[in-house]
Amino acid sequence: MTDSTAIAAAPTPTSATALVEGLDLPRPPRSLQAIDLLLRYSGAILCRIRDGNDLAGLARTMILTIFVCGAVFGACLGAYRGGLQVLFAAVKLPLVVLLTAAICAPALSAINSGLCRTASMRRDLALVLAALARGSLVLAALAPVILLAVSLHASYHVLVLLTVGCCALGGLVGLALLVRGLADEGRARGAACLALLCVFVMVGAQMSWTLRPYLVRPRTPAAPFVRGVESSFLQAVATSLDSARGIYHREAAPLPGEPDARDARSSDDGRRSRPGARGGE
Repeated sequence: MTDSTAIAAAPTPTSATALVEGLDLPRPPRSLQAIDLLLRYSGAILCRIRDGNDLAGLARTMILTIFVCGAVFGACLGAYRGGLQVLFAAVKLPLVVLLTAAICAPALSAINSGLCRTASMRRDLALVLAALARGSLVLAALAPVILLAVSLHASYHVLVLLTVGCCALGGLVGLALLVRGLADEGRARGAACLALLCVFVMVGAQMSWTLRPYLVRPRTPAAPFVRGVESSFLQAVATSLDSARGIYHREAAPLPGEPDARDARSSDDGRRSRPGARGGE
């Protein structure tokens, strides 16, 4: 057999595909197909959302993906403290993402309606869930980085900054898909993207701050499920940046039920400044 005959006898891609289909091999579940498309061919997911093809099934797959991937990343964060905190963080992190979706999806529909764009609650919810699911997959991929830092006994503030960096990377990947979905309709796409970006950042930061802690401070005797609201998310990031560089604004973090030394000093200064207060008190 000559080389030209061998080349002619080789199956073409079309015939090979037909041969595989003729074998009646088991196909992967549609949920796994959707996750594969989300990772490798996100344009196909956007087309499915735009055409309204089985949006309920897509939403279920994206919610399950968010829950599993968020639980994996949260459990790795909780491993810094161990014990019940592993379970607490594994439950709270998916809740942060899903609650963000519950608020941002109606906001997206309102933004589209206000900008005279096509508004569909079902399609907008599917788009938001797909974007958050893609970001959650990135977080699950970065979970070994957190585990490595925990195994190397990284400090609390270094882990906080590492967590913020991982979440920022996952958020950027998810927002990229969201922007592509919004860009399918050319009308006022810049304004829609900017408005939704502001909503996502504010809602996501507030949700994550409300359901903290995920990394429990070393001085805390017991791991609480949630902590009381204090300062703000941006102030906490700035404080962690200073602490990672060795700049501390207080000698130690207060224990639960213990007053903050800065608040106590402010109260003492206020009492001294009142008229009639004695300097020796």
